[in-house]
Amino acid sequence: MSHMTLPQATRKDHDLLVFFGLHFLSPFFAFLPLVRWTSLGCPHCNRIFRRDYWPQNVRLGSGERICSGCSNAFDDGSREWPELSSSKKFRYFIPPGIQAVGGAGLFCAIFTLIIAPRDVVNFATGILLFSFFLSPVLAWSLIRLLFVRRSIRRFDDDPDVQRRMLVERD
Repeated sequence: MSHMTLPQATRKDHDLLVFFGLHFLSPFFAFLPLVRWTSLGCPHCNRIFRRDYWPQNVRLGSGERICSGCSNAFDDGSREWPELSSSKKFRYFIPPGIQAVGGAGLFCAIFTLIIAPRDVVNFATGILLFSFFLSPVLAWSLIRLLFVRRSIRRFDDDPDVQRRMLVERD
């Protein structure tokens, strides 16, 4: 069955500040993962199958999931790599947490170059600093690349031609 005809997973956003009656503080602390999360559940029995701490998290997969509670199939919201838009592909490779790490790394590298004595700074030092501070982003992206390749292989091996035709039209 195509994921286009399956019922969508239920999505429920939770905010700990609202739970405790501090809803007026929620907009100021919405970026904290410990304060808010999203639960995704089966549309048939409401059994939770995933909790995400980043809203609009991009997941790779076929999109079809069998509920462990009621054994019904539903669309869990995941898509294979060729089906994703460019913005979702970017968000998959560099999610908000990694963007923050990369931004902090760039800031540290630039700050280090600014305060370093001029006779010590050269092109090789600059490359070394940027490589050091951006290495977590590079490592994250290389690990994600393995999952992307696996998703592309799954998509190419899928016999459902209608799904490929929908992607080609977009």
